[in-house]
Amino acid sequence: MAFHGAQIGSDFEDGNIALDTSTGKHHGIALWPIPSDDPADPIRWSRWLKIVAFLSACMCNFSSNVSGSGLSVSIPQLIQEFRRSENQVNGLLAYNFLFLGIGNLVWVPLAVKFGKRVVLITSITLLFLTLVWCAASTSFESLLAARCFSGFAAAAGESIVPAIVSDIFFFHERATMMATYVIFTTGGTAVGPLIAGYMEQYTGSWRNFVWLSAALAGFNALLLLAAFPEPNFRRPTALQTLHTTEEEKGNVSHTEQGKDTKDIVQDIESKPAALLGVQNVAVSNPSWKKILTTTTKVDVEVNLFKTLLHPVVFLTYPPVVWAIFIYGVALSPQIILIFKFPTLLTPPPYLFGSGEVGLMQIAAIIGFTFACFGGGWVSDIITARRIVRSGGIVYAEQRLLSLVPASWIAPAGCILIAIAGSRLLAWPSLAVGFGMLSFGTVYAPNIAVTYVVDSYPRFAAESLVLINVFKNIVAFVFIFVAVNWIEADGFLQVYMILFMLVCVSILLAIPLYFYGRRWRLAASKSTRHNWFL
Repeated sequence: MAFHGAQIGSDFEDGNIALDTSTGKHHGIALWPIPSDDPADPIRWSRWLKIVAFLSACMCNFSSNVSGSGLSVSIPQLIQEFRRSENQVNGLLAYNFLFLGIGNLVWVPLAVKFGKRVVLITSITLLFLTLVWCAASTSFESLLAARCFSGFAAAAGESIVPAIVSDIFFFHERATMMATYVIFTTGGTAVGPLIAGYMEQYTGSWRNFVWLSAALAGFNALLLLAAFPEPNFRRPTALQTLHTTEEEKGNVSHTEQGKDTKDIVQDIESKPAALLGVQNVAVSNPSWKKILTTTTKVDVEVNLFKTLLHPVVFLTYPPVVWAIFIYGVALSPQIILIFKFPTLLTPPPYLFGSGEVGLMQIAAIIGFTFACFGGGWVSDIITARRIVRSGGIVYAEQRLLSLVPASWIAPAGCILIAIAGSRLLAWPSLAVGFGMLSFGTVYAPNIAVTYVVDSYPRFAAESLVLINVFKNIVAFVFIFVAVNWIEADGFLQVYMILFMLVCVSILLAIPLYFYGRRWRLAASKSTRHNWFL
């Protein structure tokens, strides 16, 4: 059985690939990773099975974020019911985010060692049980403890799902799939308050929403059990090291003979991103019986102790550090606004009810949708163009060019919210600004996370642990300080500071674009890298 793929030079985990497009190409793009002859190779799953499995895993993030963010619109009712201060009630959300980050440090090493399927099923089942606990809680202390455990249970999908993208999709498909993952994650944070607001307004209790969230988690557990095969697979290294890169030898054939690069680019643009690079791959799906009976898939070559230390090692890598910074900075303006909305929009001049406060999330959903299109499908097209124009040389930094078209939207949203919030302008101005901030929460972070996955695909889950831990620590801090910070300094000063931080985080992509390959190559040759990874 023959598989047509790319010839490459450098270790793919370093994010540099020289593709020989004279062998194994599809519209000018060579396949990466190269499918193996092993029927257990998940890259050989049929397209429908990949999509079903991937969406089943994405639902973990949707379920956890719906349940985690939904209570934000119930803050006034929780204050009244439990007779606590606003900051104390905010702790129900803040500690949930904190444990959502901490949980990544536990779930990801277990998934690498014992398999992603068993870890996702275990975590979503635990989420179901803790949500039942939340709904049945009669004291504030019990509810707070349940929220902490539910955050921990919900953490598995955050870093594991991006690793699944690396497991089952080709290089030039990943931004689209990462965008899908992000829209499930961020969509949950918008849909949760939207549903919770109306359920509280018309049923009179926040508990009904928590029961609904528990039912969603239970359904998700059944979906994973039936439709999510184990994607862990140790790819043969012989396929990945056929010859050295053009940068080292200068002898790689880059473009198809007899076909102009411009024509290839036009051919790429005329095809859906999902179809690029898929040719001559024999489909090999696991049977339903095998899917249902698979429990764990232990990788005997994985050292669990070293895997636990991987996140610490990646903290020294510039791409990961930048992704942490840009994700945290992009998230901050939106997080502050989400938790300021109930106290901002309830009193005059707005006089919103909880349902109307929840409706503001429609602006976020619109922003998320456009950002996923731009940071996903458009990013894949831009990357494909760069691959062809560079003559088949693929390197992770090509992904960073996707930041150029729409990186101005989030900074502009900060300026709009600064003015609208300080002057109490009409609510549509707040909605537009919120939508722009929501766009920024997805667009740049999605490109940054995809860049990290492209740079370190073998360690996608481990490298993303740090991003998710710090992202949730940022959310934890800002939930506590948001109300007091705005009350002390005002919308104008707070959001102009955030405007500057967002701009700096985006501009830091410039040195990464020019020097990122050099830094990654140096890191891959270090003793620290070779011993720990």
